[in-house]
Amino acid sequence: MIRVLLLLVFLVAGLMIGPNLVGEKGYVLIALKHTTIEMSVISLGIMVFIAVIGFLVLEWAVKRIIGAISGSHHWLGSWGERRRQRFYTSGMQALAEGDLNQAQKWLSKTTKADFDGINLLALADVEAKQGHQVKAMQYWEQAAAIKGSELAAKLNMARFEISQNNGKQALSIIDSLSIQQKQKPNVIETWASALAAAGEWHALRERLESGWKKPLGQRYPYWAELASKADFAEIANRDGANELMQEWQKLPRGYKKEIPHQKAYIEQLIAQGMHQEAEKALVTAQKSGPETTLLPLFKLLQLPKPTAAIKLLEKWIKKDNQNAVLYSTLAHVAFHSGNAILAEKALNQALELDNHQEDILLLAEIKAQQANSDEALALYKQGLSAN
Repeated sequence: MIRVLLLLVFLVAGLMIGPNLVGEKGYVLIALKHTTIEMSVISLGIMVFIAVIGFLVLEWAVKRIIGAISGSHHWLGSWGERRRQRFYTSGMQALAEGDLNQAQKWLSKTTKADFDGINLLALADVEAKQGHQVKAMQYWEQAAAIKGSELAAKLNMARFEISQNNGKQALSIIDSLSIQQKQKPNVIETWASALAAAGEWHALRERLESGWKKPLGQRYPYWAELASKADFAEIANRDGANELMQEWQKLPRGYKKEIPHQKAYIEQLIAQGMHQEAEKALVTAQKSGPETTLLPLFKLLQLPKPTAAIKLLEKWIKKDNQNAVLYSTLAHVAFHSGNAILAEKALNQALELDNHQEDILLLAEIKAQQANSDEALALYKQGLSAN
């Protein structure tokens, strides 16, 4: 634009000065080696003017041509992007509809760098659902090389290995994640599954103790009980029940106060035949009142004199004499100790409050031991028909 304005200025100046120079044309000589060019000043001005105009026209033409070429490339690029977007959208829609063949058809037309690897994750999902695990793993590996889909791809790879009971391989994949990625709740959940699949129960229990409680949230009790149960069983089977009790004493106080760990420990004591120690642990853990998770474990006790358990249950019943569960628990503890009289009395109280099948069948067994066949048979029929 500036050049055009300057050209106009010179043109106007020429038109104003030119007429005054008509009588004085001047003389210009240009010599280059053996070549000479002679012309008037006005002729030279006209030639310069034409040259400038020619240059501007040429510049304009070149810019238009370049613009047309670049514009065509942009249009072609936009068309290609729209085409891939259409393939991606059609594929994702087919996947959502459960049409795996169509999903595979459309998604396979997208290039691996598209959509931050989401298309590759979708393709892996399609292949996995069709049972093509090798292809699925290949797509996950491709997606893992893309920053936007790395974590999702590696988690899917780890979960696949877990499903194949390849816990060690799953742990290797998780180890490749960054520290920040390993702090995510979904990663920790998969990590716990990998440790379980690898049979590394003690390592899982230590991880749970060292800071996994908050990230796991509502899933923590499940993992805590599972890890403790398996780890305690491993210790007891390898080193004996006494070693298990010593291991329990070494644990942090806060850890021993958590119900899932208490339940796993007491169940393992009972499994090892340490009923007296189990009774003591049950009573100690429920000093402040009955715990829903631990209360049923009283029924597993096989003791000739479960004095502490009976005393505690009777204490609770005095405070809550309309609780059928407490009467039922007392009945089972008494029955296993050989105290049929107390067991029958507690069962009658329980059945008045709640017609539970387990209690009906136990009362039937007591009647059978008392040689009261008719009443026992009637109770058996009632128990078998009860929900």
